[in-house]
Amino acid sequence: TATTTSTMSESGNNGRESADVCDELEEFCRSDSLSEEGLRELFERHGLTPNNDNALISDNYEFFRYACRNERVTEGIIRCLLEYFPAAANATNVFGWTPLHYACYNKNMTR
Repeated sequence: TATTTSTMSESGNNGRESADVCDELEEFCRSDSLSEEGLRELFERHGLTPNNDNALISDNYEFFRYACRNERVTEGIIRCLLEYFPAAANATNVFGWTPLHYACYNKNMTR
């Protein structure tokens, strides 16, 4: 029973941690502080690794769309996000748009 309780507790904490990571990532991608360096720091702080499409991310990569619509987005930011979440390139929203559609329409997109 003690083992079961411990596992449930850890699972609950992971669920909360998952939500915290998603919230922080979404907030950062919407912010005026968006930068490639900042993203890499956030990933490192939360132990996210490249090319794993981490199970913590459960919002269909909405944070990626926020980044692509952000006036501070750069090619480096998009490459960084794709490095960590490659499946996001094909993730569509209710309009059938991927994050990269939004990047293409962002007049501020820079290298």
